[in-house]
Amino acid sequence: MNKSYTELLNKFEDKENIFILGAGHSLFFNSQNSLFLKLKDYGIVICVNSAIIAETEPDYFISNDHLITFWDYWQVVLNSKCIKIVRNSWLKYKDKIKDFYIFFPRNTSEDIVDFEEKGKLCYCSSVVTALDFSIQCENTSKIFLLGVDQCLDKETQYHHFWQSLPRDKQPRELGKKVLTSWEQQKKVFKYNNMAYKALKKFAEYKNVEIYNCNKNSKVEIFLKIKFEEIEKYL
Repeated sequence: MNKSYTELLNKFEDKENIFILGAGHSLFFNSQNSLFLKLKDYGIVICVNSAIIAETEPDYFISNDHLITFWDYWQVVLNSKCIKIVRNSWLKYKDKIKDFYIFFPRNTSEDIVDFEEKGKLCYCSSVVTALDFSIQCENTSKIFLLGVDQCLDKETQYHHFWQSLPRDKQPRELGKKVLTSWEQQKKVFKYNNMAYKALKKFAEYKNVEIYNCNKNSKVEIFLKIKFEEIEKYL
């Protein structure tokens, strides 16, 4: 039987820093920096969806998008020894998520976070879910967002980090077209931004600081810093 993610909130009480890896293009440049290899020394690393290609052994993997099972990197998820958290809607695919932890969606709309609501997470995107989880974890002090861009790379016009990888290293869809278009993705950003604004208030309530490690990110609600500056804020 799958357990609730709430059993994990006290698992790393001695860790105050959390690094959330989204799949935006800036993650490619982050992953080429020697600092990227030190992140697990500084705190908890959470991969969201295809970000697990960049860090195959994070501490956590979080997703609420079942379509990731139609990508070949799904096997990377299954092979990873990390703790995996998915939305309760995945329960109908129990054969695929043995030993995964489950979260239920919050009852409130994207622009509202009930600070006292227990056992539920925001769900309009997997990054938003990971951020809500990170704020709820005991002893969290600082959260750093990597690859949370909501914009195209200026030079390449790529939107995912893995588009800059060699062709044989890029993930493949397994017989089903599941990659959403950029126009479809942009529609989701409206709801993401509403959730980010609400989660910033939640973070302030919990005395948690959030940093967006991409100066060019279109997610404006959090303080933006250069990835190379992370160590100054630890």
